[in-house]
Amino acid sequence: MKKVLLIVLALMMTLMMFAACAQQADEPETQADEPEAAADTIADEPEEQAVDTAADTEDEEPSDIVVAVVPKALDNPIFIDAKVAAEAAGEDLGITVLYTGSTNSDAAEQVNVIEGLISKGVDAMLISCNDADALKDVIDKATDQGIHVATFDSDSPDSKRLFYIGTNNYNAGKTAAEYMQEILPDGGQVALLTGVLGAPNLEERIQGFKDTCEGTNIEILPIQTGNDDVATSVEVVNQFTLANPDLDGWWFVGGWPFFADEEALVGLKQFRENGGKVVSIDTFHPMLKYVELDYVDQLIGSNYTAMGDQGVRMLYDAIMGNMPTTDNVDTGFEFCDISNVEEVLATKTPW
Repeated sequence: MKKVLLIVLALMMTLMMFAACAQQADEPETQADEPEAAADTIADEPEEQAVDTAADTEDEEPSDIVVAVVPKALDNPIFIDAKVAAEAAGEDLGITVLYTGSTNSDAAEQVNVIEGLISKGVDAMLISCNDADALKDVIDKATDQGIHVATFDSDSPDSKRLFYIGTNNYNAGKTAAEYMQEILPDGGQVALLTGVLGAPNLEERIQGFKDTCEGTNIEILPIQTGNDDVATSVEVVNQFTLANPDLDGWWFVGGWPFFADEEALVGLKQFRENGGKVVSIDTFHPMLKYVELDYVDQLIGSNYTAMGDQGVRMLYDAIMGNMPTTDNVDTGFEFCDISNVEEVLATKTPW
């Protein structure tokens, strides 16, 4: 009997234990300690994610930055080297380089182009100015709206532009005048062909030439204008040369006539055969054949490749917060005559 009673008691205790376990399973879990642990987990995880995201942002190159390159005119081939170099720099930096401008070398049209870029909200502009004064206000407007603006080739020094990169144009004119005096030791009449009157880079070159010839036997004739146009420049040179048989020298403030076909320069060819002297700014690929053909004594070149490449890179640095340490970058000169034309030609990309 005792044994039976013990067995029954054991069974009852077992049933009571199962019942207690079942009841505990049905009751909600105690959350006194666990929310604190959960809170710790939530607090820690976003911090780690934030650090990772910041690191990724630092490593990634921004892809939405737009730098506009604005030449004096889209129909002026002298800017091709700057365009190619600027676009290559943009590709290297992972940014967009927008090459845009007016069709012709016109200051008012250029202002309209820049106004459009301001509305578009580009990050920076690299501008070759048709007229320093005419572009000052629109450059200042862009700068005041947070757009980084620099100039190349042709400056607007009184504007709020960040820096100028290009040739020291006054020194270019000075150098051309010094060489002209060497090849005309007895002096003589010299004609000048410019592009557009008032263009700051061309005016600086002309001033450097005039100042250096002052007090010498070089007589500077009235300045001729080709309107930054190849055909017009060729016509002006041919007509003026034929109309002035006592002319001793030509200085081309830019190389416009040498972008034409050889057959077009009949007046200049005759001028050279009669002993006339020719000096020109620029050393672009199409011009070098005229050195080989003996149409020109000396070319003095501006480095447009450096202007496009370094200009875009310096603007990118400014956008990223690294401001330039100078507001004037001189890209120097390149010289070409019959003695080194093959060497210079080897460095040029054909147009």
